[in-house]
Amino acid sequence: GTPHARLAAGGGRGGEQSGAGGGHQSHQPAGSGPGQTPASAPPMTPAEREAGEYLVKQEELRRIKQEVLPEVDKLMRCGEFEEAIEHLEDGVAFASGFDERELLDSLSCLLARAFLGQKKPKEALMGLNPALMHARREGGPGAIKPHSIAAEAYRCLGDVDKMRVELRALIEAATESVDEPEQGAALLLAGCLLHDVGDVHAAVPLLSSAAAAGEKLGDFGMRAGARNRAGAALLRMRRPQQALEAWADELKALEDGDTAAETEAKAGKEAEAVEAAVRMEALVVGSNARGEEGAASWAAGSRNTALRTAPQPLRPLRPRPKALGDTRARRCRAHGNMFMAQLLLGPAARAAAEQHLQLALSLARQLSPAEEHEARVWVQAGHAYHLASTGAAAEGEADEADRAFAKALELAKMAGADDLIAAAQRGLAKDLDVDALLK
Repeated sequence: GTPHARLAAGGGRGGEQSGAGGGHQSHQPAGSGPGQTPASAPPMTPAEREAGEYLVKQEELRRIKQEVLPEVDKLMRCGEFEEAIEHLEDGVAFASGFDERELLDSLSCLLARAFLGQKKPKEALMGLNPALMHARREGGPGAIKPHSIAAEAYRCLGDVDKMRVELRALIEAATESVDEPEQGAALLLAGCLLHDVGDVHAAVPLLSSAAAAGEKLGDFGMRAGARNRAGAALLRMRRPQQALEAWADELKALEDGDTAAETEAKAGKEAEAVEAAVRMEALVVGSNARGEEGAASWAAGSRNTALRTAPQPLRPLRPRPKALGDTRARRCRAHGNMFMAQLLLGPAARAAAEQHLQLALSLARQLSPAEEHEARVWVQAGHAYHLASTGAAAEGEADEADRAFAKALELAKMAGADDLIAAAQRGLAKDLDVDALLK
């Protein structure tokens, strides 16, 4: 019935005819002898054509899901966005042509992410358009990803009003989701973007909710990230005590994450060993049962009983939580932030502040390159001393700021870190924007 089968059947008949004359077989196709026109295959019926298109579509879907998407993921992780974009644009064209809505939305979001990786927000919005239009029409939890990417793109373009529109749609979509990690991630993104554009009063409640979600879910990364931005927002609101509390919780989340990763790794190995033993025992017992009952079933004339005696499959091994990796750099920044908050609380908190500075410097020296990380801590310390040097009573803090910036400049030159050299030089020149320091 298929075109290939029909062609094969026709070829077989031609061979029989040419071989019917006493063993001599002509190599000419049937119907192509002298004075005859070459035969052509019968045209495909609409049903055959539809079946062929379906097979082509299924093969391309398989290729995209099993070959293209893993390759795109690898390319984007390596920062090879140009090559990833080529694959994704081909995939978008295919998904659009065959009206594969879910695949089209997914590929459009990935394409927009790749363009954002190239710092091309306009192109990102163009690539995102199919998914974003669908999100605006349908809403619901599926709209979370398109609206979040659109908000980031408008933030990069500096269009704060459109960013806010996308964030409102994002939060609305998140409230309809039953996926708590997805909700937490949406709250975190919204809070971070609002913080970045200076709307700290709107950012703090969202960041607090994201931190609470992270704590409930045991997502240490979400909790730490939310507390980090919340602390910065609270300090800009001139609330150093609340900022200190936020950063203290960030530090605790990072430390808890390290402890949990070690505990889970150990427990995971023990659980795997136990469950492997249980699985092996179940297989042996199940095999014996199938052998005994299977023999009885054959004797009784039933061949299906043995299949029904197979043991129930064990639950799969539980997945381990996502590790935070090496948190020393993040803990270093957290201690630096806590130093700043403590210093702004006044002379009574000075001793506690200095402890956090020393802890930050100790962690910086464990990182590589040590000079660059230590220079960054001293720049942060200079900013803190500068913020604390208001009024005549804080005259000494200005001198401390100069010493911190001088130390930062020395280390930054050793590390060849141009951005830190410039920051230290601005600090020594008193060319500092207080609001910018608190971002």
